Amino acid sequence: MNNKVFITGANGFIGSYICKKLIDRGIDFLGMVGPGANNLIDGGNYVECALNDKEKLHKIISDFKPTVVLHLAAIANPTFGDVTQIYDVNVTGSENLLNTIASICSRDTRVVLVSTAGVYGNQDIPFLKENCPYNPANHYAYSKMVMEFLSKNYEDKLNICIVRPFNMIGYGQQDNFLIPKLVKAFVNKQNVLKLGNLETERDYVDVEFAANVFLELILKEKLEYNVYNICSGNGIKGSDILDILFRITNYMPEIQISSEFVRKNEIWRMVGDTSRVSKLIGKTIKPKKIEEILTEMVEKYKNEKFI
Repeated sequence: MNNKVFITGANGFIGSYICKKLIDRGIDFLGMVGPGANNLIDGGNYVECALNDKEKLHKIISDFKPTVVLHLAAIANPTFGDVTQIYDVNVTGSENLLNTIASICSRDTRVVLVSTAGVYGNQDIPFLKENCPYNPANHYAYSKMVMEFLSKNYEDKLNICIVRPFNMIGYGQQDNFLIPKLVKAFVNKQNVLKLGNLETERDYVDVEFAANVFLELILKEKLEYNVYNICSGNGIKGSDILDILFRITNYMPEIQISSEFVRKNEIWRMVGDTSRVSKLIGKTIKPKKIEEILTEMVEKYKNEKFI
């Protein structure tokens, strides 16, 4: 396929990994980033624009004429304090993007919308399937649920695929997410570590695996489904993460459970069903085990000049 890929949030955690893979494969792409953005991968093409800048967004897409759009840009932190901004970016911004693409591009244009596994919330089954009912537990997940509903208005105009990543982790993730916070605390031999509930189970997926899945979703000629999980199918508790990091670093800080990090309406188990994603990527690409991911992160953070 002669793809021209347009990526929003191209300088974000997962976006940077995807852009590098596109560059390595010589695929034509244009990455949209916010004003004054950094962390741009060498060799890529980038343009600054906000999702809610309708006129500029229209011109960018008209000039580039993408065949595939990957919509990564979002406020992705469930504890982000400005609720209005969450909906402004994740809902209104997504609507602007979809409306703009539909007004310019053809019906065959594939639009991969990145949602979240958080839309499932608490369910009565051990592995969350793509056909589970919605049960979001925070504003971030609500905003993504609304985005998914809005996309239905464009199903007759665009080829839309929704992706629900579980907890993507790896080197380069912001410190306000749990895993990089923990890894840096162990690497730096932090004396006291304040945390929330350690008994919740999460499905952690290494960012390289996630990037490979996204590559399949944006480049594969035909997709069998219109909704995909990105998950490993393995549930890991916070207490397990601490034990693994202790084995890797031979250090354990004092752990304090703080009410500031305990979420209301806690999701106790969020582990994905891998059936669809495994069928998509085949047997050659597999997610790394949590021990391998954490070991790699520890080594990379150790080698940083400033942590």
